[in-house]
Amino acid sequence: MTFIGGAWLRWFALSALAGIGLGALWWLAAPGGAVYGDVRDYNTWLGRDLVLGVLAVAGGLASACLLVGAGRRRGAVSTAHFAAVILGALLGSVLAWRTGVFAGDLFHVPPANMASPSMVFSLRVPSILLLWPLACAATVFVWTTVNYAIVPSPQEARATAGKLEL
Repeated sequence: MTFIGGAWLRWFALSALAGIGLGALWWLAAPGGAVYGDVRDYNTWLGRDLVLGVLAVAGGLASACLLVGAGRRRGAVSTAHFAAVILGALLGSVLAWRTGVFAGDLFHVPPANMASPSMVFSLRVPSILLLWPLACAATVFVWTTVNYAIVPSPQEARATAGKLEL
């Protein structure tokens, strides 16, 4: 596990700061957010949570693709970089949630007769916050498994390179 040059910090910060962008995108794309839907309609709560879930899975896949791409150049995914991306994804998903809620609080004026103040733009299923790190970890796991199972090691490739099988 190498921490030389603070590369692990860059991976952590990249994943965490991406959460701010995902939170703004969540607020823009979700029902009851900036573009469409009514905040007071409880039927939009599921759609709002699902939009964040889809964005979290997309963020996890993007993080994993970047990590795997960097790992292919070095030969393997670094454990320190993997841990940094997963921890950054956890923080990033919390930042996405709080950024979306902050944008909702900032730009929406709740009606006076609202049954509960928590009905304004919010998240109803907090376990959705785990989708980003889980999607990232699952993608890296599948890539690593396939890479070890199908792709020959460099030593095997060099040993069989000179042989021609008929």
